[in-house]
Amino acid sequence: MTKKPLLFRMDSGNDALENMLLLHWHDPQLKFLIKHNFRREDRFAIAEELKSVCQNVQHPRDGKTVYIGSTWRNFETEKDGSFAIRMVYEITERTTADDGQEMLFPETEIDMYWTSLGVSDEEVIALYHNHAVCEQYHSEIKTDMGIERLPSGKFETNALILKLTMIAYNILRIIGTAAMKGNDMPVRHSTIKRRRIRTVIDNLILLAGHLTDHARKLRLALGHSNGWICTFLRIAEAF
Repeated sequence: MTKKPLLFRMDSGNDALENMLLLHWHDPQLKFLIKHNFRREDRFAIAEELKSVCQNVQHPRDGKTVYIGSTWRNFETEKDGSFAIRMVYEITERTTADDGQEMLFPETEIDMYWTSLGVSDEEVIALYHNHAVCEQYHSEIKTDMGIERLPSGKFETNALILKLTMIAYNILRIIGTAAMKGNDMPVRHSTIKRRRIRTVIDNLILLAGHLTDHARKLRLALGHSNGWICTFLRIAEAF
């Protein structure tokens, strides 16, 4: 596929030493980023130990403290001998809620990630958080576009359906991106960076109108009560 390094980003269900050995030590081109599965480990004891040696302590707001750093864990196998794997951690401790309400007991969250990447701890954490964004895109294809179950038992037919889905998805994504560039949408929040495919389909594709053929001209009449008309006309003119 490429001569550049490939990153395999996996959730905690794939936390296994065999996967890490397969992805990196047997092929240097492959990099991995896997969320750690604590299983029977005492995560709170681990958090206290890491907090005591952490050098990167952040305070995003009052009552919230974030500890970020990395450590190494040693392994030994008969085939590969002894080696160490980098583990990045992010510990979040809250004594007050977002609205300022004080908690009776501090709330502690700890996330740890196995990785073979040489980037900073913050970049490793950000790369894994992007995993959720990819899952949202997959969810849109399966649910919003109805491609959760492919229609045929033949591989060639399903491959064609996926190619057509890819074209339709990209067109809908372009329309959604263009809609965000204006201030004429009826619902607009500063925190929203994109529109779901379902929103684009419901409000811009399935827009009610009346098509009239008169005097050798086609005219599209739209209802004035629809708040998405200005957005629709702007996108139609742009494309």
